[in-house]
Amino acid sequence: MTVLLALVVVVTLGIWIPLSQLVPGTPERSLLVYVAIGNAVFSGIALLASGAHLTLGWRDFWLPLAGGVLWTGGNYCVSKASKAIGLARAAGTWTPLNIVVAFVWGALLFGELDGFSAARFAVLGLAFLAVVAGVLLIAGSRESPSGPPPGANIEPGRRTASAGAGLLWAGGAGILWGTYFVPAQWAKVPAQVSDFPLALGILAAALVLALPAGEPVKLSGRAGSSLLGAGVLFGVGNLALLALVARVGTGTGFTIAQLSLLVNASIGVWVFRVPEPGTRQAHKVLAGIVLAGIGGCAIAAMR
Repeated sequence: MTVLLALVVVVTLGIWIPLSQLVPGTPERSLLVYVAIGNAVFSGIALLASGAHLTLGWRDFWLPLAGGVLWTGGNYCVSKASKAIGLARAAGTWTPLNIVVAFVWGALLFGELDGFSAARFAVLGLAFLAVVAGVLLIAGSRESPSGPPPGANIEPGRRTASAGAGLLWAGGAGILWGTYFVPAQWAKVPAQVSDFPLALGILAAALVLALPAGEPVKLSGRAGSSLLGAGVLFGVGNLALLALVARVGTGTGFTIAQLSLLVNASIGVWVFRVPEPGTRQAHKVLAGIVLAGIGGCAIAAMR
């Protein structure tokens, strides 16, 4: 069952982002709202199908809901960081940080590293570095090679300020995304119960971001269906993640979830042909997939 949950997490969380990008030009905040609606609908159906009972107590409802708000906040930070310093530097900051944050929460709240020997810590560190190196290879292959136009006058102070702000946004993403599922796990209720208020938190925060900007916009049937479908896939992956971390631990479960980037990158190469298969950038993606996959599997095997 644990292996099946891990596969569901990796595949669904790896597919929902490419599916949400099928119709280009969708405003970012509108995209997030539609995805959040699809996620909330799926989570509600899963709760009803499970027959579980949801109460409005702080443990069953408010803790997971707060986690949903954190997820949307992390998504906002990702967007700001990528625009300020580029995808490669931003992903290279938030990905290792959110894995570390997840392991820290697991150690502090659930004692997940208790009893680890020096040898196991060494293996964990090497596997973590492999995951980070793989992520950097994948993200770096997607970074736009274009810089400022020749002769452009960019003030050093403004460039430094932008880079500093970008790193802060990336750090925020790392902390928030490494934390968002912890309240639901800490609540110690079934995954179907905690997932619904978590989904409501994501939706509420997405609306708070979108409405002041005059969004969400009304989309065509094709675009709306794609985004709602992406939200359902995200909902499946998020529910499976909550069940997975309950089985293998916070840090290990969240590291496995990061392997969804491998599915995302593979779809980018072989479906969207970005980067073009056979190019040096595509080879970097494949190398990153192998390296991160080895590191992630090593971390999973330690549980």
